[in-house]
Amino acid sequence: MTKPILPQAYGYGFAVGLGAAFAIIMVLISKLLTNFMGQTQNSERFSTASRNVNSGLIASSTVSAWTWPATLLVSGTWSYLYGVSGGWMYAVGGTVQITLFVFLALQIKLHAPTAHTVSETIFIRYGKAGHILFLCYCAATNIIVSSLLLLGGSQGFSAVTGMHTVAASFLLPLNVIIYTASGGLKATFISDWIHTVIIYIIIIVSTYRVFCSSPLIGSPGKMWELLKEAQNTFPSSSTGSYLSFKHRNLILTSWSVMMGGMSSVFGDPGYSQRAIAASSSSVFNGYMLGSICWWVIPFALGSSAGLACRALLTNPVSVTYPNALSEVEVNASLPFIYGLAAIFGKGGAAAGLVMLFMSVTSATSAELIAFSSISTYDVYRTYINPNATGTKLVRASHISVLIFGIFIAVLAVIFNYIGVTVGWLLGFLGIILNPEVSVVTLSLFWPKMTKISLLVGAPLGTITGIVCWIGATYSYANHVINKNTVMTTEAAFIGNIVSLFSTPIYIILISCMKPEKSFDMSTLEEKIKVANDIDFEAEIAIQVGERERKLLRSQTWMSLCINSFILLGVYIVLTCALYGWGQDLSKGSFTAFMIVMLLWLVIAALYIIILPLWQGRKSIATVIRRILGKGTIETTLKLETFNESLGSKSYGVVKKLSHTSTDDI
Repeated sequence: MTKPILPQAYGYGFAVGLGAAFAIIMVLISKLLTNFMGQTQNSERFSTASRNVNSGLIASSTVSAWTWPATLLVSGTWSYLYGVSGGWMYAVGGTVQITLFVFLALQIKLHAPTAHTVSETIFIRYGKAGHILFLCYCAATNIIVSSLLLLGGSQGFSAVTGMHTVAASFLLPLNVIIYTASGGLKATFISDWIHTVIIYIIIIVSTYRVFCSSPLIGSPGKMWELLKEAQNTFPSSSTGSYLSFKHRNLILTSWSVMMGGMSSVFGDPGYSQRAIAASSSSVFNGYMLGSICWWVIPFALGSSAGLACRALLTNPVSVTYPNALSEVEVNASLPFIYGLAAIFGKGGAAAGLVMLFMSVTSATSAELIAFSSISTYDVYRTYINPNATGTKLVRASHISVLIFGIFIAVLAVIFNYIGVTVGWLLGFLGIILNPEVSVVTLSLFWPKMTKISLLVGAPLGTITGIVCWIGATYSYANHVINKNTVMTTEAAFIGNIVSLFSTPIYIILISCMKPEKSFDMSTLEEKIKVANDIDFEAEIAIQVGERERKLLRSQTWMSLCINSFILLGVYIVLTCALYGWGQDLSKGSFTAFMIVMLLWLVIAALYIIILPLWQGRKSIATVIRRILGKGTIETTLKLETFNESLGSKSYGVVKKLSHTSTDDI
């Protein structure tokens, strides 16, 4: 392996210096919201952001939370290994996971608008035993995803700068813990927007440099020619070329990661937390448009940095010239960094490191809040102190953030020392945890699901997935079973698909064989109680009227149509058709493909950057006026804003509550 591109000072500088700068900024923003907007940090605001976040921030937060280190590292690696199809397959597979989650997000707002976590609905439906079982799955997802974020970040920092992985594992989340504990979920949303803006700007500059102005490439046509040459000099190890979709391993790996990632979306409390925080009218637009905006990030990054790394291997600017990347470098997911370094020099590697830092810290912040919510509401309030006041709940949340931050850092260190990679953990995740996808989906959609079907069906799904995974490994890896062979492409695919689809079969069969009385979904809203420190904003937000319920139901059908197009039309039919065709894209087709990507990237960036600012313009103006000592926040204005955003509801009683605003920053 070549020596690190950047000195260790970059790694420590970003982890400590840049992290501290963000922590200071986020703490200051939290203080501004408290002092000039009256948004005091009560328990409801800390965990749910008062449930009235607009679609712009939901979209940017979705993009940020789903832009893992793996998004940057793996999309670049797949593009380096497989060519034009690599970044595209990673992008569409990840998008499907989010668009499918929209179904669940809508049901949360429809049936449980007072919920703090999805686990609360499981407790109401199935009691203590079902709740504890689901909590085990939920907490395991939260822990593995969080450690995966730090694992990817620490390994990336170590490979690029030589920074010790132990130092990176502890320093990267350090400042995140500070501003997350200080500002709660609202700080996370604002942090997500800032991180996402920076990532988009770097990707736009990098992508347009590669395809429009770089003397090394400069156009899609030139990239096409270089990939043709690369196929002759460094032939693809797959059956297809770098300009075709004829890559069996890629398709199986993509489908495996997609199915495995379903648990990291449906079971990870971080994603449901955003659905809970969103206003009822913002859930669909926020998640659906956020997913489409995220789609282009791995697509653009893989198509620029990943392909540039492959296309420039025969050019002296390549980090590994005149050789291809070693297996160690590929396994460390370095093509994305090496591609940027080839185009921009050390500045490109530094820009890649900034993106890696942003992806680690932003997603980790969401995971910290998610864990604090389930530990506070599903453990502390449910089993330890059912009558806990809002003050005690906030204290429990702060303690949870601190403890969990330290725990995942330790776990990331352990994974590093036993040789676990990001790709390995991505493949393993779904095999163990995919049963929770069916549990949470059927619990919110199917009133006839029974308690016994949960207690038996979910563990049985995990066991079935593991057995088939090990059996497939034995069959496809020449009867050798170890840490490396269990991630054989076919074995990981079989384990994930069996774990995902066997569980609903078990649950439905058991529920039909031993039926119980149908569950009344309306009881979820009645039995899940908010804390005693709820403020006016949250009181308004939890009242979902018939107009909003009608909108949520219609959006469920819209989600069905969109998902049918993306999942069946694009991800399955189009992929299989291109694989069956097996030919290289012509220069014209490749050029058109890249032009679509370039336009898509700019439109997505503008949407994510501008919409949150536009929707929060009144709050921003209010803060500026208050800083300058001009104006006050009138209760009447607040009520008018609420009624304007929520429709023609009538609440009968006007509550006087000063220093509060209804807009999101």
